[in-house]
Formats: sequence, structure tokens, C-alpha cells
Amino acid sequence: YHEAAEKYLATPLAESPIEMSGERARLEDTALVDAIHEVQLQAAKADVSFTSLFQQGVRIRKGPVTVREMAALYIYDNELYAIEGHGKMVREALENAARYFLPCPDPSCATGPLINSSVAGFNYDIAQGVSYTIDLRQPVGQRIQNLTYRGAPLRDDQPLRIAVNNYRYGGSAGYTMFPGAKILWRSGTEIRELLIDYFKARKTLPEKPDGNWRIEPAAARAVLERELLAPVRR
Repeated sequence: YHEAAEKYLATPLAESPIEMSGERARLEDTALVDAIHEVQLQAAKADVSFTSLFQQGVRIRKGPVTVREMAALYIYDNELYAIEGHGKMVREALENAARYFLPCPDPSCATGPLINSSVAGFNYDIAQGVSYTIDLRQPVGQRIQNLTYRGAPLRDDQPLRIAVNNYRYGGSAGYTMFPGAKILWRSGTEIRELLIDYFKARKTLPEKPDGNWRIEPAAARAVLERELLAPVRR
């Protein structure tokens, strides 16, 4: 059984046109996280997708991608839900996610710390289907700026079909806007398997991110780069 499992995990299922790493995925938009969103949006037929990066150290090599590498991208046994939501729900979820960052200790945002050690990295969700800026100069609860959907400002009452995992739907880690929302669809299988099946059929992973979100100001990004990358590279 062990040998059969190892053989399956070593099976190539797709190609990656670039080497991908989770090092910078909590600092900037990456093709690695966009790969998860691509699957969730397609499977749930969603307008907006939420996911987090579970491990900063995850890597996918350029060239053949194995089942083992794809499975490492989603290590938990979560199922995918499509829920009935709206623009306000998206904004509130993003503001909650932004608690992963501390307020700038000075107006320039050139000093740290900027990582909130009380918020686990896997509870920092990133969204796809909308565009937004996380401005660390703003007060907590008002840091999501320039939030748009299909090129226009996202209205609080905009109806949306939202893809989240079952853990997040339960309201974990302050995501209290999701519980009670109508479940329109559920995967019935783990998101890890959705990833494997999708890219086995598609044959290739995304080459570059679409850049739908960023952190401001630039000085804060420089501080975060030091804080986020140093532990990974040690």
C-alpha cells in the first residue's frame, strides 16, 4: 500500500511554466494562490473566491508537477462551498483578513513590526474576483481601499456567489460574516482533490498572477518583505 501511494504521489499531472513559491504570497499576488482561486471559482461557479496560503514554504518546480506537489498546496481536508453573499460580506471578510497586519507605527510605515503575531498566517485570506488595496496607514476596519468588482466600485448590496471552504463558513478566526449564509452548492469532496483533478485535465498551471490586490504604502511592503521572508529563508 505504501509503495502504491508513493507511486501515485509521484505521478506527473500537469506542467508549470515557471517555478512557484509561497514565500511572497502573503505580501503580493502570486500565481501559486491564483491556481487555488482558479479551481474554486470554476468548481463553485463563483463570482468571488476566498482562500489562504497554508504554508509559506510550499514550492512547485518549473516543469512537470506531481500529485505530491499539488497536494502540498492544500494540506487540509476542507470541502468547498458556494454561498449566497453580497458586497458587504466581501468587504468585511477582507477587513478581517487584514488584521494579519498591524497598523503602521509611524506615518511613513517604514518601521515595524507589521505582522500581527496573534493572527495565524493560514487565517489571512486572499480574494479573487475583486480588486483591492490593503492600506496599512488606515485604521483597523477601514484598510480595504479601492474595492472593485468587474471594474466598478463594489456596492454593499451587490449580490455575489462566493466560494469559501467549510472551515471558513463556520466562522472561524473572526469570519463571522459567513455563517448562516445560504449554501448554494457544496463539493462533497476535498479541495485538494479538486485541485488535482482540475489541473490534471487542464495540463498547465497559471504562468503569472493578475495582480488584483496589493499592500500600500511601498515602505510597508519593504518592512513586510523583511518580516515575512526572513523566517522562511532561515
